[in-house]
Amino acid sequence: MPNPHLSQKFLSFHKLGENRGSPRVWLESQRLSTLGFVIGNSFSVETLVRRVRLRPSSTGTHQVAKKRAAGGLRPVIDLANRVLLAPLAKWDEIKVSGFHRLIEISPSVRAFAIHRQRTTPAPWRTLEVFSGGGTLSAAISQHPDFKLIAGVEINPRFADVWQAMHSDALLIQADVRRIHPSEYPAHEILVAAIPCTSHSMLGRAKKSLREKPELGDTGDLFLSIAALVATHLPLACVFENVPSFGTSLAGMTLVHHLRQLGYHVTQTTLDPFRQWNEPQDRKRWLVVATLAPGFELRPPDIAFDGNLMSLIDAPNKQDRHDAERIAGSVEALRRHRERHRALGHGFGLSTSNQQSRRVPTIVRSYHKINVGPFVETEFGPRLLRRHEVEKLMGCKIDCEHYATAIEILGQGVQTRVFKNILTQLGRFLGQDRATTS
Repeated sequence: MPNPHLSQKFLSFHKLGENRGSPRVWLESQRLSTLGFVIGNSFSVETLVRRVRLRPSSTGTHQVAKKRAAGGLRPVIDLANRVLLAPLAKWDEIKVSGFHRLIEISPSVRAFAIHRQRTTPAPWRTLEVFSGGGTLSAAISQHPDFKLIAGVEINPRFADVWQAMHSDALLIQADVRRIHPSEYPAHEILVAAIPCTSHSMLGRAKKSLREKPELGDTGDLFLSIAALVATHLPLACVFENVPSFGTSLAGMTLVHHLRQLGYHVTQTTLDPFRQWNEPQDRKRWLVVATLAPGFELRPPDIAFDGNLMSLIDAPNKQDRHDAERIAGSVEALRRHRERHRALGHGFGLSTSNQQSRRVPTIVRSYHKINVGPFVETEFGPRLLRRHEVEKLMGCKIDCEHYATAIEILGQGVQTRVFKNILTQLGRFLGQDRATTS
């Protein structure tokens, strides 16, 4: 190590370069002269464990070059040597520390973090932010390559359900804006179903957020996620939201930030009905960011071609009770819809049965009887039962309260789709580790 009494005069960070298959270090600065590395003078190169040391020396085998620039000549140190730079070869980024008559080149903290993440074996520790009641957690916990270690959820009702389903994981019940990134547990995988209430078309309309969803009560939450990624540098990140988030300033900024951090980003719009063999037409924006290049999401490209017989109960004696219980609300909803239809707004009352070919999106407020789909019965429309919605979403919710369970499912993800996504991601990360280790 350099003498601690020496005053540091130069500090810079670079990606390790490459020239014809050899690592390359290029330093260009007038400050080199103040350190004793003067144009035309020689210097020596000493290789140590995980670092390379340069010193001015009359017997050195290398020479400070020059580059003509505005204002005169600029000193340049250009090293491209597989043997001399071997201690740095496996690191993505280097730190250059300059002292009087001494330059040390070593891996940066980021480089150590990236290498550690890419060489960590499965199962990978997974942190889930905005956990809700566990629809995405269910996909994580069902997969052997991922170990759910912690979840973040601010809503007490949802947090209780999540904790009951994942009692061996840490529950962090807080607003993510109040959590410093260093307070999160170490993890290799970051998953976040970023709240969409300010970015959905309905949310923008209800809160007057047209063209400025980032100013809504949840519109800025992506900033906390960006800070978390920059601090922990997870091996991979999986983010999802409504499709309009991807074209918003928030979505584009988040993707740009990930790329600037060095991530390789794949983004797409999931179409479960047309590509993932799901009966619910619930499109979502998805981003998968990995430290290693090359991940490509491959939808099975199987359109749903069945009916709802396996999801919706056959007619039974409970239908009368369920239909009569909501009859007044349905009639009021019909009148409301008819008034809008008369004005040309195109409102209708959506219903489904066992022969239906698809199910409209189940929203978070479905239990309030203000929107369909309803199930057709001989006694009138009824709500989908909880177990029917669970089959539709691919996730059972450990909660007796119908409204809470429907809220969780209505704002959650389709678990089967994300289990498939995680399977593809796990396979890719395993292949990258085998290459990197």
